[in-house]
Amino acid sequence: MPQRLSAPFSDLFNVTDAHSHVSSTEFDEDRDQMLMRSAQSGVVRIVDIDYQEDAVSKKQIARHNGIDLICGAGIHPHDASSYHEDKNRLLAALDSKQYSIVGEIGLDFYRNLSPHDEQISAFIDQLELAVEYRLPVAIHSRQADQKTFEILEHWCKRTTGYLGPEREPGMIHCFSGNAELAGRYIDLGFQISISGIATFKNEINAPEVIISSPISSILAETDAPYLTPEPHRGKRNEPIYVLDTIRFIGKLKGMPAQTVADTTSANLVRLLGMDE
Repeated sequence: MPQRLSAPFSDLFNVTDAHSHVSSTEFDEDRDQMLMRSAQSGVVRIVDIDYQEDAVSKKQIARHNGIDLICGAGIHPHDASSYHEDKNRLLAALDSKQYSIVGEIGLDFYRNLSPHDEQISAFIDQLELAVEYRLPVAIHSRQADQKTFEILEHWCKRTTGYLGPEREPGMIHCFSGNAELAGRYIDLGFQISISGIATFKNEINAPEVIISSPISSILAETDAPYLTPEPHRGKRNEPIYVLDTIRFIGKLKGMPAQTVADTTSANLVRLLGMDE
């Protein structure tokens, strides 16, 4: 664990961003400063979903700025059409032992950038890779609730406990379903990851999901540089803004924000099988 820097911009500490894309080119001009701002505001770990660059170098840069960077590797449903061409690169990333999660993987029936059958095939194959490499998964599901749940339910029944009795199989990234669906995923053992969308004034499902879900099954994420929460909408999202989502969760659940930060951090640590 890197040493935490002082946090002059926040009264919170031990903050985790459970899903982001800090390797995005949108951060190329100020990545070091962005990571330092995050650390100074109490962020201690970030899950970075990207495997285009060397994970070791990325982790060293983050650690220098006071951040424990956890890397994820997976082929997004948008790219499922090229899955077989890209799979060897994914396998090389997983073989490097520098990646702690398979993702983001899943189904996206909103943009439909790859045919549904190819998305489903790539999704199922990567679920099997997660079992082979004994890694949890980060799930992307957009306008594909029924099919995503069906696939994961079948997979969980076949692979129950593949990470051990105390660990969940994964997280539902940027969860956008209703409270009933959240409960079904929690019953399967998944963590529900809440993004900045929850803070949007026109968001209907997220408040009920947050209120009805046990805090032991909730993560907080940014999906940076996307989905910037209120009151920062219109700006580029970055891990520092996960604090706004954490405070929003705390307000709805009647908990101190620090309790939410501590618990969501502990939830991710448990999910990944890390030491505190």
